[in-house]
Amino acid sequence: MYDAILVPTDGRPNTERAIEDAVELASVHGATVHALYVINSAEIAPGIDFDDLEPIGKEAVEYVATRAADAGIDDVRTTVTHGLRHQAILDYAADHDIDLIVMGHNRGLERFFRKSVSDQVSREASSSVLVVE
Repeated sequence: MYDAILVPTDGRPNTERAIEDAVELASVHGATVHALYVINSAEIAPGIDFDDLEPIGKEAVEYVATRAADAGIDDVRTTVTHGLRHQAILDYAADHDIDLIVMGHNRGLERFFRKSVSDQVSREASSSVLVVE
């Protein structure tokens, strides 16, 4: 049913369940796991240098790759890119024929200050979206 599953990650705990579910679904369906980290330069937090974000992103997607490999999934693709988070996720999904996007939902205070990326993606995606709490 699923050949390609995308799990966007930001390296924070709210993505852990999404990673678990994406890996499990990929294992059941024999799907490729795509791990994506999006650097949004417009939202760099104080005290973080732009150059620091690339290694943070690589660490986040490699974590997903390790979890997938531990589950016996051989086909894992990792990408760190730049742009608006929701749009970069949508573009990646379209460009890579993604069947399912599995995302975490931010439940912290941050949700009051900016739009939910998972809400935006689920409204605009042409593929299925699973948002996990």
